[in-house]
Amino acid sequence: MSRPATLGLLAALALGTPAIASAAPQHDVTAQVTTSLAPAPSAAATTESSSYAQREHKDAKVANYEGGSVVVIGASGAAVVVLLLVLLLVI
Repeated sequence: MSRPATLGLLAALALGTPAIASAAPQHDVTAQVTTSLAPAPSAAATTESSSYAQREHKDAKVANYEGGSVVVIGASGAAVVVLLLVLLLVI
C-alpha cells in the first residue's frame, strides 16, 4: 500500500468512525428496576476499613495525595504516537 493511501485510510478512520457512531439512530430502551438486599459487611472488612481510617487520620500528607494519573496518561499517549509512527514508517 502506498503512503498516500495509508494516510487517507488513517484519516478516514480517525475522522469518519466517530461521525458514523454518533449518527446511529437512538432507540428507546425500557429499564427494569430491581432491588436487592446487600449482605452486611463481614467483621474482617469492618476491622480493615477502620484500620485504614485510623492510619489516614494519623497521617496528614494523605489528604494531599494526587496519584500518578498524569504520568500514566502521558506515557500511554506517547506509546500510541510512537506505535502509529512505526506503523506509518513500516507500511
